Amino acid sequence: MKLSNSVLIQIGIWTCILTVPILVFNSIPKPEGFYQFIALRVALLALFFNLNYQLLLPIYFSGHKQRFFGLTGLAFAGYVLCSMWLDSTASPTVGAAFAPPNVRIERQQLLQFSIVPAILSGILILGVSASLRGFSAFEKKKEEEEDANRRRLEAELALLKSQINPHFLLNSLNNLYALALTDPPKTPAAILKLSEMVAYILYECDRPQIALERDLHFVKNYIELQQMRLPHNVVLKFELPENPPALHIEPMILISFIENAFKHGLTTKKPCEIYIAIKMEGNRLVLTVENDVFPQKPTQNGTVSGIGLANTRQRLEHAYAGKHILNIENSDEKHRVELMVELKSTNPPTTEPAQP
Repeated sequence: MKLSNSVLIQIGIWTCILTVPILVFNSIPKPEGFYQFIALRVALLALFFNLNYQLLLPIYFSGHKQRFFGLTGLAFAGYVLCSMWLDSTASPTVGAAFAPPNVRIERQQLLQFSIVPAILSGILILGVSASLRGFSAFEKKKEEEEDANRRRLEAELALLKSQINPHFLLNSLNNLYALALTDPPKTPAAILKLSEMVAYILYECDRPQIALERDLHFVKNYIELQQMRLPHNVVLKFELPENPPALHIEPMILISFIENAFKHGLTTKKPCEIYIAIKMEGNRLVLTVENDVFPQKPTQNGTVSGIGLANTRQRLEHAYAGKHILNIENSDEKHRVELMVELKSTNPPTTEPAQP
């Protein structure tokens, strides 16, 4: 809580406490000095409360318990003595004014009668201040833990993205190399598409959220790049939304599932088919990828198969916990992926991406 808010709240609370006895005794005659006595009493309570709340209790929560108990004992004794002095010296006529008829209360008697209320009120103030400070410390610790968890998740997501991007680029370069060997005339157009995709990765994927339209454009470029190198025995079918809604998505959260179909679902020995569909159902994106199953290819250039998929699973758990459903079905003939993600309509930071 900000200091200014805390001060205003305390002013309001102590003003209400000051008002209560004034209203209670409003209809009876009041002795001389009554209002001054009430004001001094409330001021003493406020002083003792803030001494505990602002100075002494932070000592306890910082780990210096012996110092806390010593100083609190002194502060409590000081409060009791000040309270008794106020009752017996500052305004002795106040106590006598409310005594039963024909009963005279001497200053010495007033001093004796005031010690119990002073101790009880001091214990009450200690209890209230300790409860409030403890609750405040608990809330602060909770906020710090939540902030630490948020920073940890952000760091993990950044690491996962940094692993996915080089992995994706390496696979794309391998595909481009194969295209250059098999169909050189298509290579310039493929390089142009890859250049646009690299620009997207470098200058836009550092955001936590990206416009759905931009990510789908990246997906389309990737599919068209792969289409350039497909042999004639492959049937590729893909459906993408023509006018995507104004939603936002984690960048490159879809590409690993699509990339996996091209990586493991192709062969030149027999006819094969790859089906990719991205559809919108309100704020829900539904990705379906289906490809034939063939014996796994050996890893290329020392890369480990499955890095992109494993990292994408983790990113989904972090970014869309409880807001996504991922079903992967494997059979002897088909591999099918269906991903449903609830997307956000809130706008990401409006900072324009840097340009190369």
